[in-house]
Amino acid sequence: MLVFGRLFATLRSMKADRRISIRACPAQRGQSLTLLIAGLLSFLPHGGRAAETLPAAGEVTRRLIERAQAVARAEPGPQYTYKKRTVSERLDAVGVVLTSEEKIYLVTLIGDVPYNRLVKIQGRALSAEELRREEAREGRFRQKFVSANEKKSAARKEGWVTPELLDRYQFEVKERVILSNRPTLVVTFKPKKGNIPSKTFEDKLLNGMAGRLWIDEADADPAKLVVSLREPLSLGWFGLLGSLSRCDLSLERQRMPDGVWINAKQEMVIHWQKLTGTTRFRVTEATSGFRKVEANRQGVSAQP
Repeated sequence: MLVFGRLFATLRSMKADRRISIRACPAQRGQSLTLLIAGLLSFLPHGGRAAETLPAAGEVTRRLIERAQAVARAEPGPQYTYKKRTVSERLDAVGVVLTSEEKIYLVTLIGDVPYNRLVKIQGRALSAEELRREEAREGRFRQKFVSANEKKSAARKEGWVTPELLDRYQFEVKERVILSNRPTLVVTFKPKKGNIPSKTFEDKLLNGMAGRLWIDEADADPAKLVVSLREPLSLGWFGLLGSLSRCDLSLERQRMPDGVWINAKQEMVIHWQKLTGTTRFRVTEATSGFRKVEANRQGVSAQP
């Protein structure tokens, strides 16, 4: 439509400017008209061309799993340290912000695992007491992950892309688009009907989610995710503990020049309904200031 808009604007300007004239013999006029029509048709969808071939959903999810497993088995490669800004907001019924808290983290590597080290709250440096709590939290993190064996480390690196998780959903490959100058597959998903795990709260939450994935076709890595809870989820006996009436999550990831994928932006909106009313939260995260580091078991060392 933009192409045609520009074309019509050009034609109107030509009509208004009497100094412009076209002189051609009948044969030339016919040839010019043919070229004009051919040019216009080049902007239209090629109806006579065969539909673009898309991979099967099973092939796409198989590659997702293989990619996650390959990352888990690989030796620590290029990794990054960066800043993460998190804003937690409490909202009213129409989305107006009631309260807001900003935190700045320095994401570093501890035992090859990213760790969020809190450095600022509401724009100020941490107090002495807050620093002590943060050091204690980091100590617990080191004790838990640095001493982990290789099997547990591999399971952590697989993250949420596991056969057990993907087996809950029905996938459909919708189209191929260009995202950040890279061919990307758009895939929708929804819970399967039938016998899927539903014992825990996590099971019930996962079973209620549906959405859309943008998967980098070359790397088989998720580049973007949009997911929502399809219907309210009650908790406790007959919902006595309340219900999760809304849960929306969007995630955008960034591919670094060496092929490493990093979460660049994330937003989550949660509505928690109780007898006393509904509490609404929005949490946004954004990352910046990436620096490549060399991973080691004790911490990180930045490359010059």
